[in-house]
Amino acid sequence: MKNFCAALLLLAGLAGGLLPEAAVAEEKPVVRTSAQPCLHGFPMWYAEKQGWLKDAPFTVKFMLFASGAPQTEALAADQWDIGTMGTVPTMMASMRYGYKLIGVSNEEGATNDLWVRPDSPLLKHKAALPGFPEIIGNTEDWKGKKILATTVSTGHYALTATLKALGLNDSDVAIVHMEQGQAMTAFSAGQGDILQLWAPLSYVAEAKGWTKVSSGMAAKVRIAGGIGARKDFAEKHPDLVVAWLGIYMRIIEGMKANPEQYVKPLLEYFNGYCGLELTEEQVRMEFKYRPLYSVSEQVNALEDPAKLATWMSGVANFMFDQGRITKKEFDRYVKANFFIDPSFMKKLAAETSK
Repeated sequence: MKNFCAALLLLAGLAGGLLPEAAVAEEKPVVRTSAQPCLHGFPMWYAEKQGWLKDAPFTVKFMLFASGAPQTEALAADQWDIGTMGTVPTMMASMRYGYKLIGVSNEEGATNDLWVRPDSPLLKHKAALPGFPEIIGNTEDWKGKKILATTVSTGHYALTATLKALGLNDSDVAIVHMEQGQAMTAFSAGQGDILQLWAPLSYVAEAKGWTKVSSGMAAKVRIAGGIGARKDFAEKHPDLVVAWLGIYMRIIEGMKANPEQYVKPLLEYFNGYCGLELTEEQVRMEFKYRPLYSVSEQVNALEDPAKLATWMSGVANFMFDQGRITKKEFDRYVKANFFIDPSFMKKLAAETSK
């Protein structure tokens, strides 16, 4: 942690060189930061609240989005600079707008999941699918079911992976698009047969007595949340990107080392800022089910072809099979190595190791 603090001071000096000294003293550049009501949106909100941006070479304009689709639309309109999103919107932003994938916010395979009510017929067949013991229900149970889901999302990826394991396609069920809060409300009112969620709303579903019938992990896909930067911003202000990462990763490292210390602040983020209604115990589950990556682990994941590149390849194949992207887009995405850019995290790693 001491290395992080020292590195941030050095990075502050580097990024400060982007502007005349007087201008830096009077007005710092603004890094428009986008997030969702998820664990990966918490760090920069917390950093600002703690006053940790006081000595940073930038200020933050914090922007909250319900899901990745509107977040990606805002990126296309150049409304934000650095942010965190799920796997699918990260891929779409990279493919369409050159969005740079610069880190992994967390691994979300266990927290993108599917839920049913206690009277669901799926619950009659547990561990019925060979090779996928955590998927509940058989092929006939799932076929034709009405599923409330946030489409073109990481949760949709987990849903489709589940259907594929069952030998089904999206066309074999009735998917109704809803944002997460809307879907939760509708399902509570009796609409739909299956509900697709992601944490922290997954914990609310469990508290309601609903049963998880699958997840990305259950369907054996890796789901990496992405940390990314708008192409033009990253190319014009690389030192600001590294400085932003330094603060973000300081909090990630802290949560990884001492999660209990961050339970109450994360609860405040969810309930006070994002308008959710969670308990402390539900927030603790975030740290249990969402693996976090240290700076060195980040660099390894970014550079190892068997890790992040392979995980993103799975997402790209999913979107291609869905007809959501063209062969030309798919090939360009693969050729660009999924727009993975480890240079910013590597620079941070070099500075924090001094």
